[in-house]
Parts: sequence; C-alpha cells; structure tokens
Amino acid sequence: MNFIKNNTTQKDIELFFGPIDPNDEFIVIEDHWIMAHILHASGNFLSVSQARKNGWNKPIPDGFTMLTVGKKQRKKDIFILNVK
Repeated sequence: MNFIKNNTTQKDIELFFGPIDPNDEFIVIEDHWIMAHILHASGNFLSVSQARKNGWNKPIPDGFTMLTVGKKQRKKDIFILNVK
C-alpha cells in the first residue's frame, strides 16, 4: 500500500514509487493522521483505536518510510512518502 501527502508532486511520486503502474493505489495522508491511521487504512487493524492500543500511537515519520507489518497471510508492505 502506498501513502502520500496531498502536496506531493508527481515528480516525487515517480522518484519514490516509479515506474507507476496504472493499478497502483495511493492513499492521501490527512494532516491529523498518525501511524495508527495508516495501519487502519492498510487493513492491519479494524480501528484506529485498536492500532493505538497496539503501540502505533506515534507520528508519521518525515520523508520516505517502508514497513512490513503483520504476520503470515496478513503481512503487508507499506510505503509512506511524507513530504512537508
């Protein structure tokens, strides 16, 4: 899953995620989001509060972040581009 800020330029998207496939999905990070929102949106947790209780109550890191979250069949790769 790919997450980007709403002010991310197409040039930055191509640089970090390219080449872009027409099937690639990008979810826009809202200003008030924390990592718990990302994990909920990616489907790893049923709710934001459940993600918070499991230790994801922290800010989204600046820059490009790549995470692998989950176990066995639920394992997912998450890519975050959080530019100012």
